Order: sequence, then C-alpha cells, then structure tokens
Amino acid sequence: MTPPAGTVLRPTARGIVVLVLALLCWVAADLTRVLPARYLAAGLLLALLVGALGIGLAGIGLRARRQVIDDAVPVGTVARIQLELVGTPWLTILPLARGAVREHLPEPLGGQGDLPLSRRMPHVLRVRRRGGHRLGSYSLIVRDVFGLFHLRRTVDDGLRLTGLPVIAELAPASERATGITRDGVLGAAAGTGVGEIGPIARPYAAGDDIRRINWRASARTGQLMTREDEPSAGHSAVIVLDTTRRGEVDEEPGAADGEVEDRLVSHAATVLESLGLNGWDVRIVDAGGDEITRSGRRRGIPGRSPLGREADAVEQRASLLALADVDFDDDAATGIGIDHAAGQTALAIALGPDHGEPFAGLELDRFAGRAAHRTAIALRPVGADEDTRRPRRARRIGPADGDHVGHAHDEHAGHLAGHEGYAARRAAQPASQPAAQEENSDDEPVGPTRSRRGSWTLVRGTTADTLDELLSAADVEEWT
Repeated sequence: MTPPAGTVLRPTARGIVVLVLALLCWVAADLTRVLPARYLAAGLLLALLVGALGIGLAGIGLRARRQVIDDAVPVGTVARIQLELVGTPWLTILPLARGAVREHLPEPLGGQGDLPLSRRMPHVLRVRRRGGHRLGSYSLIVRDVFGLFHLRRTVDDGLRLTGLPVIAELAPASERATGITRDGVLGAAAGTGVGEIGPIARPYAAGDDIRRINWRASARTGQLMTREDEPSAGHSAVIVLDTTRRGEVDEEPGAADGEVEDRLVSHAATVLESLGLNGWDVRIVDAGGDEITRSGRRRGIPGRSPLGREADAVEQRASLLALADVDFDDDAATGIGIDHAAGQTALAIALGPDHGEPFAGLELDRFAGRAAHRTAIALRPVGADEDTRRPRRARRIGPADGDHVGHAHDEHAGHLAGHEGYAARRAAQPASQPAAQEENSDDEPVGPTRSRRGSWTLVRGTTADTLDELLSAADVEEWT
C-alpha cells in the first residue's frame, strides 16, 4: 500500500515496549524501594530521549530530488534514474540515525524497492511493459540509532517513464517473403512518374514540418508554402493493428493478453522501420481507421548526411512514442475497419491477436487498397505445452535468483536437456521442409501455420515465434 504524501513521525514497536518497560520499572521501584529498578527505568527513559533528539535533528533539512535521465526506453531495457538529497541535511554530517529510500513503483517497473540513504543514489529501473508508467511516490525513511522512532517523509513528484516497442532486425529472407525488399526500391527516391502528381505547393499551416517548406514557391507568392507530395505508385504501404477490444468493457486485460499486445506493437514498429529503410512511405492505422503514425523513406540512406540521420532518429522516436500509447480498446459495436487505404498502396500487413477467429469483424480489404502483397499475422499467448516443445534460449543466471543460483542453474540445464530430442529431430529433417510444417513427437504442429483469409495470407503463431519466423511462413513460393 502506497502511503500518502507528507511527513509521519511515530515510535516503533521497540520504542513502545521500551516506554512501557520504563514505566513499569519506575512504578516497581516506588513500591519496592529497589534502586536498581529505578536506575533501569531512568536508563530506558534516557534512551528514549536520545532517540527522539536524534530523529528530530535527522529530519532537519531532509529533502530529496528525483530525476528521470532516460524518459523513454525499449521494453526489456533499463532507464537511468538519479535520486539525490537536496542541500546538506544534518543526517549526512552527524551519525544521528540511519535511513533508506523506498520507491513505491508500479509492477511494470519492478514494484517496491529500497535504496540505502546517501547523498547521491543513482540507479536503474527495468521496464517490463509498453506504455507510459508513473513512477509513483518515494519515501525517505529514517530511524534513530536505537530503532525507537520512525520518520517517514513521502513525496509524489509525478514523474513518468515510457516503455517503447522493441525494434528487431529483419532477415533479408523475411523481407523478401512479404515484398518489403524489391529490386530498385532500396534507397530509391519516390520520384514522380508518368501521369503521377508531383510536389504541390500549398499555404503553410500550423503543425506542418518546417523541412517541407517550399522556399521557391514562398518567395514567388510572398507567403510560406508547404510541399504536398503525392506518394508514387508502388511505394506506399499500410500496417493495420487490430485494436478491437475483446471481452467486457470493464474487464482488465490479463498478463497473457498484455504480452500479446506488446509483441504485436513491437512487430509493427519493426516492420515500420524495415519499410522505411527500403524506401517505402508507411502509415499505421488502428481498427477504427485512425492513423497512429506515419513514416517516409529514411533520409539518412543512401549517403552520409548527418542531418538526414538526425531527422530519421527524430521521426523514429515520434513513431515509437505514438505506438507506445496504443490501446487495444476499439469497440466493434461502433464500427471498425471504416477507413480506405490510398489507391497507391502496394503492400499491406495486418497484425492482431488470435482469439480463435483472427480479425473477426474487421474488413481488411478496406485498408489494403490495390496492394498486391497482403499478409495478416495473428498471435496468441504461448501455452505451457507449447513452451515445453520449444527449445529455450540460454538464460543468464544472476542476482535475481537470490540464494538459489545453483538450483536455478540445474533447473535451466534440465530444461535444455529436455529439448535435445527436439534439436535432433530438427537436424534430421530435410532442409526443404518449411519451419511452419515442423511436427513434434505427438504429430502436433510446431511454429507458425499458414492459411488464407480471402485475398490475405493469414499466418497464425504465438508470442514465442519471432517476426522472421512469422514472415517467412507467409512466403508463397516456400509453400507452393
């Protein structure tokens, strides 16, 4: 339970016991005329006085300041936090008490934790979930040297930390499987073709990118003009995120659903980056047709333009921040899939959760326009039985295992040994057999499966499948 902001000074359980014992000894000394009992009572009262004096002096000037150095980091990585005492509290000069700082963090940031109290307390927080997270309050906790009094000063600074989607690197085979990489696309500028609309100058509006200002037209007309480009045919792509809410309105998503959503958004970010590097103009839309973000071809390639690389970094960060705030809460009852993609769209990729019937109620063709390549990927949480059939990757055994490092090492080695049969069967399979058609000892499919959903290639997998495996499973040539 997070304590309210403010300062609380109270005796500890030990302090209460000492006070009661002192009073009893004093009364017993008056009744029995036993001087040692009175001396004991006086000593206990003196200890209470010294403890109260120490905790009072330790609280003078005791203030702290917290700063988030990395306000947005990819999920699974750490963010640097700086926590330091303001000024020179008496506690740092005289050993009047001992203390700690308790951070009341949410579960996506690791939960509650303590730091030893010192002048500077730099530390890191591991971000476990996508989206914005409040750091919550922190408490300066001080106890006197005898442990008789407890001082807690709680501060809520309202700081936030954002978990960004994770961008992975796609293999060339995966990019070719879905049409991301094509001859002449990589590094090609979206030039104007025959019969296509070129740059159009229009009056500058608030919010327009300053890099899009057409200075020649501005000088000719006497007012700021912005270039309005129509994307060339075959260089526009759309990514559809099925953000339809599943279940009841007030029902909170479970941990498994949250893992699926985070993985889908990370896949969308990876595809967005890969398309941009291959010269595509891309936009990401949700189930309601609202645009989440858009990105053009990367300006930093080809060539060595530092300004182009900086512009790419700014655009990438803006896209990741927009994806980090995506909520899977669109209501199917109010209408989804009402947006039409531009007619020049040549590639469409849909990503959504697999709840038994992927993309139910979503008219994917409305988003695809004239796209020749249409790939839909549906993910479900990995089950316990599926997880045991898959070879697990090596895991670092570290301080998080506590005193059971040896037990954790043995347990992990047992898991790896249990999959030796899987590795042997995989090595014995013909190289021509696709990964999506692998079978385990029970003749159950392992890995992504491919089917058709109208004009779309539907690939169904789990959160344990990599994006390379999902996209490779969609390769038409591999299955024909």
